[in-house]
Amino acid sequence: MAKRQFKIQKISDVGTDNPIVAGLTIGLFDIVKMAEIDEATQEVINTSNFNIVQSLTKAEKIGLKICENIETVMAELNKTGVKTQSFERCVDVPSTKDLDDVREFLKYCKQSLQELVKVINVFCDTGNSLPRYDKICKKFKDVYGDKDPIYLQTQQDHDGWLKKLLDLRNADEHPDTMIPKGKQLYYDFDINWSEEHKKWIVGFPHFYEGTSVCELVKASIHNIFTFVEEVNILFLQKKMPKMVEICKVPEEQKEKWGGRRFVTQLKSSFYPKGVNTDKKV
Repeated sequence: MAKRQFKIQKISDVGTDNPIVAGLTIGLFDIVKMAEIDEATQEVINTSNFNIVQSLTKAEKIGLKICENIETVMAELNKTGVKTQSFERCVDVPSTKDLDDVREFLKYCKQSLQELVKVINVFCDTGNSLPRYDKICKKFKDVYGDKDPIYLQTQQDHDGWLKKLLDLRNADEHPDTMIPKGKQLYYDFDINWSEEHKKWIVGFPHFYEGTSVCELVKASIHNIFTFVEEVNILFLQKKMPKMVEICKVPEEQKEKWGGRRFVTQLKSSFYPKGVNTDKKV
């Protein structure tokens, strides 16, 4: 008789205490299950969202380590001030450990956004497999109109941060055509004497177009997570049974719901007579 085996393989060092994991796995899986879509389609959505979790948590781990290293240098500069040698003819310029990993950070961010296109195509065939959210926005407008929440949300995010983030990744992939001549993708700390202000001026790590590395990293992790979650929710709302709605959990109730931002519940009109619906989520 063959011996049964249970195989356990660790594929991630983050658990459901991480908002990305909680929101895009357990939180979304339960809502997907409620939608009026077949099991095969549900599996496609869940698999893509799980893949996004894998990419986005990798980006988060890399990005937060870069920020930590930048902040360590900043703390040391605040403590010691700018160090010089040879009667201030030479200045010691600090460097950020592993700053080159910002390329990996951008790669995993783009992977997350490209995987989301698979989810989008389940609901609305954009004819696109790449994270070309400019074209996806146009498709949403054509299909749903310019008042639909899915169009408005995607257009807002595209204009607000998506385009910049993807442009930076594309610049890394195609530097000759996207990065201005004489510039590079990113710059580390720099220190220069300002004759006007009569002091040393510290320049912090930034991309070629001026965006702070630290600020972009922290904002992008949050932005991608919430964008992925909201795109899923807006499409799933269109597929909910007539009596069910998706609701956003108030901040003070999130702990009760395991950190989830969205849950399903009966619409008020379907509650039994006499039930107080004011206490719903």
